[in-house]
Amino acid sequence: MPTQFISKMNRTEAGFHLLITLSLSDGGSSEPELSVVSDFLENAFSGKIDLIKEQAFLKALPMEELESHFAEVASRFYAISEPEDRYRLLDFAMQVVMADQEMKPEENKLINQLYDSWDMA
Repeated sequence: MPTQFISKMNRTEAGFHLLITLSLSDGGSSEPELSVVSDFLENAFSGKIDLIKEQAFLKALPMEELESHFAEVASRFYAISEPEDRYRLLDFAMQVVMADQEMKPEENKLINQLYDSWDMA
């Protein structure tokens, strides 16, 4: 069951959380990964986002809770999006994990989780 915080997220906020969580999954965000996230914020969805609040939340999120947060936010994004929105976010997600030219096992696990939970082929 989603927390109240997550249940109020719009597509932009949820997408931001998913992409940042992916970038953090291998231990930290790189400049190329953050560049993809910035591109997402500029071009993907037009929902409002309080970057300071969202970044503070993600910075405070314990590493051991990253995967469960990712799953919860993926569920929220699915509930408030159309299939084309999911494909667009998956494109950004793949750009994030490949930004350093290598998909780490932690990133691969989350990407697979996203494809499976959204029933994407």
